[in-house]
Amino acid sequence: MRMNLLASTVAACGLAAVLQPVPANADAISDFYKGKRMTMLIGLSVGGGYDRYARLTAHYLEKYIPGNPRIIAKNMTGGGSLVMANYVYNVAKQDGTVIAAPLRSVPVDPIVTGKGSKLKMDPLKAQWLGSLNRETSIAIAWDGHGIKTADDLYKKEFIVGGTGVISDSVTAAHMLRNLLGMKFKVIAGYPGGSEINLAADRGEVMGRSTHSWSALLSGPNSKRYKAGKIHLLYQMGAKKNPDPRLKDVPWAVDLAKDERTRKILFLKFAMNEFGYPYFMGAKVPKERFLAVSEAFKKASKDPQLAADMKKSRMELAPIYHEEFTALLKDIYSYPPDIVAALQKASQPPGKVEIVKLPVITAKGKLTRVGGKGKKLRFAGKSDKGENVKARLSVKGKKTKITVGGKPAKASALKKSMDCTVTYKGRTPSMIACM
Repeated sequence: MRMNLLASTVAACGLAAVLQPVPANADAISDFYKGKRMTMLIGLSVGGGYDRYARLTAHYLEKYIPGNPRIIAKNMTGGGSLVMANYVYNVAKQDGTVIAAPLRSVPVDPIVTGKGSKLKMDPLKAQWLGSLNRETSIAIAWDGHGIKTADDLYKKEFIVGGTGVISDSVTAAHMLRNLLGMKFKVIAGYPGGSEINLAADRGEVMGRSTHSWSALLSGPNSKRYKAGKIHLLYQMGAKKNPDPRLKDVPWAVDLAKDERTRKILFLKFAMNEFGYPYFMGAKVPKERFLAVSEAFKKASKDPQLAADMKKSRMELAPIYHEEFTALLKDIYSYPPDIVAALQKASQPPGKVEIVKLPVITAKGKLTRVGGKGKKLRFAGKSDKGENVKARLSVKGKKTKITVGGKPAKASALKKSMDCTVTYKGRTPSMIACM
């Protein structure tokens, strides 16, 4: 059975993977990277699980890449990280100085989406470094909507937020609606998980069809979960997660009513083994990619990284280049009829609703300032009297900044300043501080 073959690949590849040797011309690699500035482009917005894993990975990679280049993490959102992935594959420098951190759905987007895929790259030609963690995804519902278990999804409409219209956060909901009859309604177009969380807090949506389990334990929703204000509906992955906290949360594959549907769901959710993936362009010189790949392996075994992740309640279960690539090839060799059924099931029942992000004006304080004033955290009250907390990214001429009534640069912004902020999504159009 094909599903058993893929399951065997998932279980066995980690044992069979052989570490690639460090390139013989290590001195040339070191000479190239010494003094260089590398970029880790993150396809989702600031603050979510993907962002946190990518920034931590970038920090430790610096230590192990020959020449110790500096790695700058930047966010490039759009299309459920497809905008960033397409940029890295087709536009960015192919010299080994750019690393992409996309959604885990990107490597299999052509399979899930088919001819409608907006991914302009060949996942089998991209050079995948791996991931610091394999992941289980969880469907979650905010308390107060009458949805507490998977059984409730057959009885009541469940409105969820998603990112790009063909991202996993959207297509997973379509699949379970089309294959199992669950009453999902999706509102897409949010920049990232943090914005979906805010929408759920405001009552615009009722929850999320996908949320990384590790991020739920350690991220901004962890307090809600521990307080019983978030309900776990079902789990998605290559296998059922043995974590005792998920003992009573059903594996989505087990919800299938027949073997064919079971195979389709398994193919869809096996991508969770990819966790928080990283890749380099297909034209990056092989010796540089292998050097970065080896550095990634070493970084993942750094005791201090493990300590940092434990402190931040982040899970560590790495998957490396060899196993990642083998699993990806196996997925792409799946029978055409199952792939076609997966693509059909991923389609929306009608036109997908796109969110219109509200413009918010609020007064409060800057609670954190980083990136020379370009990365902000703000807390205050909106002009409607609502409590607001926001992570904001100042973007050049798009953001008008004044301090004491006079025009100022972002670097003039300081923690604890009293400010009036107008923003949409994560981009502020105006920041006026005293």
